[in-house]
Amino acid sequence: MTSLERITLCAALTITAMSAGAQTPKPAPAPGPTAATLYRYRFLGVYDAQSGDPVEGVEVSDFVNGAKSLTTKTGTVSLFFLPDGGSLVRLRKIGYETQTIPIASSPADTAPLPVILTRATQLPTVVVNDSAPKHLSLALRRFEEHRAAGFGHFIDETEFRKHDNSTLANLITSRIPGVLTTPGPAGAKYVVSAHKPCSGPALRQCKQNDCYVSVYIDNVKTFDASTSPGAMRPDFERMSPIDYAAAEFYQGAEVPPEYNGTSSGCGVLLLWTRER
Repeated sequence: MTSLERITLCAALTITAMSAGAQTPKPAPAPGPTAATLYRYRFLGVYDAQSGDPVEGVEVSDFVNGAKSLTTKTGTVSLFFLPDGGSLVRLRKIGYETQTIPIASSPADTAPLPVILTRATQLPTVVVNDSAPKHLSLALRRFEEHRAAGFGHFIDETEFRKHDNSTLANLITSRIPGVLTTPGPAGAKYVVSAHKPCSGPALRQCKQNDCYVSVYIDNVKTFDASTSPGAMRPDFERMSPIDYAAAEFYQGAEVPPEYNGTSSGCGVLLLWTRER
């Protein structure tokens, strides 16, 4: 049996066992998922690429709202914490390569989602001289290319590491002109454009900024109020600089053509995740 066949069989047995357990009579059972809410109970299973075994203790986190959970002994985790519409999810465990993948969350997305993690390659210790060239990931090379073009505002990895113990809301607003935060429920903070203090009818009495900035993480659009007005806004108060290596912000004519698919005009924020 190949590793892929073993992973598929393991995932099927896990979900079957969970379904069987849910059917066992219990006193005063809690209401189960309905057809309309079944997608909120969707499971993600994580398996080792070499052995096909379930991987326990993998941190599965939502980049947008900061929520996270760990896989169990069966390698599974419920994706109940994802917002409607889905989000960008990161899987991380010491000894394995980190994966960042987009996951949809809607009534049409109910099937268990298997993910295969590859063990990280252990490299021999090397001596690095100050004059040696610094390794740049593909994402950071793109960041440097954008910065060299001379448009927009940038926060590099050195600055991010200085603020590992802060929040992304504080770092972004203190280092990027033209943006500020507006409060949300339960202490949430959303990033908005400071150049458009109010959107909506002319006679509306706006008390706070509500022109929400579009957000890309690792070149994947995770929030755009103009195309998905009902989507959950990224809570920058729950997002940590320790997860990111760089940020770029563009507004108006500065926005590169590949990110100019928004009609809101509130600005575009690009976030690049940290490798290590």
